[in-house]
Amino acid sequence: MTLDRRGIPGCAVSTEEFRPAAAAQARALGFEPAFAWVPHPIQNRTAAELEAIAKGVLENVIALIKP
Repeated sequence: MTLDRRGIPGCAVSTEEFRPAAAAQARALGFEPAFAWVPHPIQNRTAAELEAIAKGVLENVIALIKP
């Protein structure tokens, strides 16, 4: 939200599990943030699994922050 207010595009990356909480927070703040969603859970993943998740969401993140 702070970045967007400064004219800097931003997005959050979160696991699917937190969609309802993110939606509630967005409503409470009166702000519709850009989100890139990844599979849940993240903890206990191997480095290779995390790298695959990051590579899988990268294009979406770039699209969300591109002016």
